[in-house]
Amino acid sequence: MESLRATEIFNDSRFRLIAVESVSFQCSKTNASGWLYGNIETIAVIVCGPDEIYALDMDAKLIVLEQLRQDVPGLDAIIGPRNKT
Repeated sequence: MESLRATEIFNDSRFRLIAVESVSFQCSKTNASGWLYGNIETIAVIVCGPDEIYALDMDAKLIVLEQLRQDVPGLDAIIGPRNKT
């Protein structure tokens, strides 16, 4: 199973940083044993400044913020009303 999540990682009076992470896990069990594998990988960082918001992938290239807003549950709530663009 794989999903996306957003977590605020920094916030001060100048700007906020939000990490967008891919979360995946697999598990299986048999009669004698079981296993669980999980992975969390940061795929983008959103910078919320006083005048603008932009998103960067992990190669520091600009990416479309609107696509992240559609794909990441709860992202609009984390960005908040002070940063609606």
